[in-house]
Amino acid sequence: MDNLQMKKMLIKASIFSGICMSVMLWRCATKHIMITDAAGVEIDRGETATSYNLLVDRNVPEGQKGKLIIPLSKTVGSDDIVLEDRYLDHELIININGREEDFYLDNPIATDLMILNSAVCISEKGTGGVSLDFGLNDLYANESSLTESNTIEVRFFKPYEEYKRIVVVDPAAGGIDEGISFDGLTEKDVTLDIALALKNIAEKDENSTVKFYFTRLSDTNVDDNRRQALLSETGADLLVGIGAYVSEDTSVNGIGCTFNNDFYLRGFNNASFAGILETNCVSQTGSAGIFIEPAKENDYLLMNAKIPAARVVAGVLNGDTDNKMLQDEAYINKVALGIYQGITQAFEEME
Repeated sequence: MDNLQMKKMLIKASIFSGICMSVMLWRCATKHIMITDAAGVEIDRGETATSYNLLVDRNVPEGQKGKLIIPLSKTVGSDDIVLEDRYLDHELIININGREEDFYLDNPIATDLMILNSAVCISEKGTGGVSLDFGLNDLYANESSLTESNTIEVRFFKPYEEYKRIVVVDPAAGGIDEGISFDGLTEKDVTLDIALALKNIAEKDENSTVKFYFTRLSDTNVDDNRRQALLSETGADLLVGIGAYVSEDTSVNGIGCTFNNDFYLRGFNNASFAGILETNCVSQTGSAGIFIEPAKENDYLLMNAKIPAARVVAGVLNGDTDNKMLQDEAYINKVALGIYQGITQAFEEME
């Protein structure tokens, strides 16, 4: 082998080593757990699911106090773990594809926390996957990590203790309550589509300082009391509702906004908040602004809020142009972006 061949071999080896090192570093840097917001999402466990109470070890080492420590089998990696934050139901679910469905019969979790009402392992026989279901005594935010000792560490805290900006988003109706409707197009579907688009936009903004909570993220029934409780439990700074509209005149098309006319915040009133939301939505969609007016008494959540509160009326279901627009994904995304920008602007003006 001559010198030229030797040099080529060394270069190739160096490149290969560099690639391997990069992959190893990337894997180390991404030992994160996928976290999903599962507010109001119903669970179908199926008929094959079995469950048992998790073993709990209260003897926690000094450095691990105030945490929930969950052991993992050796076969589990970060890609096998999905955490579902069901804050509306005061529930945290950790789904593990560990291929050892009986692992937690002999391996206890460890915690000195007294906030757990229940700790249950649910397994689908034959799949190897398990769901660890933790019932909490209140609404808590959480941070989780996968440790070098192959455990999941979860820290819990009240949202208002660590988030400076908190907004609750309320998509109207849901489940058996379709809200208003026209020719198969329902308020509950339109508002849910916008909420999901808004959630996606917020999650992609790495510079965002706003924590979002949603009263629902699926087609489920959420009663007024649960929606109201979410406001107080999160310590929210803003409430943004999402609704729709029908008009006797089908030539009426555009975006409106209603607001709580009974609550006032010095220097920032609800009418101003509604105006900010409508202006941003109109700017993004190119639609007309059709009204900014006080909410009706039957908007229980808005009218009982003690924080700045407004509801975006995203369009006219029976409008001769809005009817099609409200079924268009691109338009839905524009409305959601308008709401997001309106929320950002409102926080800036409040501060």
